[in-house]
Amino acid sequence: MKDHTGMNMLRALALMAAAGLAGCGFNGAGNAEFGPGYTHPITVETDVSTLNVGVVPGQPGITPSDRAAIEGFAAAWRQRGQGPLTISTPSGSPNDGAAAVALSDVRDLLNSNGVGPADLAYTPYRASGADGSAPLILSFKHYVARPTACGNWTKDAGYDPSNGLMPNHGCATQNNLAAMVANPADLLGPRQMGPADPGRRNTVLEKYRAGEQTATVRGEQDSGAVSEVRQ
Repeated sequence: MKDHTGMNMLRALALMAAAGLAGCGFNGAGNAEFGPGYTHPITVETDVSTLNVGVVPGQPGITPSDRAAIEGFAAAWRQRGQGPLTISTPSGSPNDGAAAVALSDVRDLLNSNGVGPADLAYTPYRASGADGSAPLILSFKHYVARPTACGNWTKDAGYDPSNGLMPNHGCATQNNLAAMVANPADLLGPRQMGPADPGRRNTVLEKYRAGEQTATVRGEQDSGAVSEVRQ
């Protein structure tokens, strides 16, 4: 008679291992497909940033505080603005003439901070006839990332026979991503490619045709050495 004890032992061990692996997996392939981006999506919405620039009749130019605010506003538009930067001028107020003068100064300041004439849009707004300090209003549209709220503890993490995902799985990561992304428009899709550098491209092609090295020449400071102190 053949001794089947060893074979039976191997079969038993194989069944135990299979049962253990089954307990570590998802009971249902669909659960594995629901990642954090599905269960805790980030909603990208449109918002509007505004800046009021004070206009005082008889005041020469823009105040230093308004100048600094305009420069910061221009930097914010360059980083995450969508569409033109709009300048709204008051109409019907006692200071509408001074607003027209201030508009020229604001436009020049924006131009010197990377917001050119083609990037601007203009619109008037009806101001009160008694408001002698109706401001110039600068505005632009931008995207805002809004994550879902965390804190769903309805499922018992200590006992889960289905071995499924917890309701909060990935929620903190999604919230951190929404808070850290510089431009939420990147969550909607890739950016358009910028224009090529024709000067550099022609230089590389000329060197290639002449059989010369096309890489940029590295100097001594480009060696990457942190320190030359010997141990």
